[in-house]
Amino acid sequence: MKKGEIRLFDIFITFFEVSLFTIGGGYAMVPVLAKRLEKKGWMDKNGFYDLLARSQSIPGPVAFNLSLMIGKEIRGFFGGFVGTVGVIIPPFFAIILIGALLSKFSNSSIVIGFLKGAYGAILGLIGGVLYKMMRTRKWNYFEIMMMVIGTFLIVMRSDYVIVIFLFVIIGVYFGDKKWRY
Repeated sequence: MKKGEIRLFDIFITFFEVSLFTIGGGYAMVPVLAKRLEKKGWMDKNGFYDLLARSQSIPGPVAFNLSLMIGKEIRGFFGGFVGTVGVIIPPFFAIILIGALLSKFSNSSIVIGFLKGAYGAILGLIGGVLYKMMRTRKWNYFEIMMMVIGTFLIVMRSDYVIVIFLFVIIGVYFGDKKWRY
């Protein structure tokens, strides 16, 4: 299916369903969304993880950024718009509903057990995403050096925002240049 032939409603429904049925936020949605888009033939894994990496470099929630970028890639501006609307609606109403219910049942051992189990599952999903990103990425010496130095600086400094900002600037300036060693 060509990108221009994909209906806006289909983009909306895809993001709406993934957002509705995944618990844990943006990173928990990543593996589900990657499989869904690949199965529909809208995007391959490499294209998806490339957009994921780019969506992480801009401020904001990863689910919002990713839905905007994927929707835009598939159908332009309006694809990005309906993708973000589809991904935002379920958590918006879920937060309202859960907020009302959680205050009533916050001391329940069942609720506490569910939240602890969901936390473990979310950590596993995020670990899986990290593994797939590391595996599918073609690393060069510059990127490896940036990752090692950046990780070291973030561990050594408590103010990680400055380190991330500095490395974004370095990555933007030097990222497109070919590094051959």
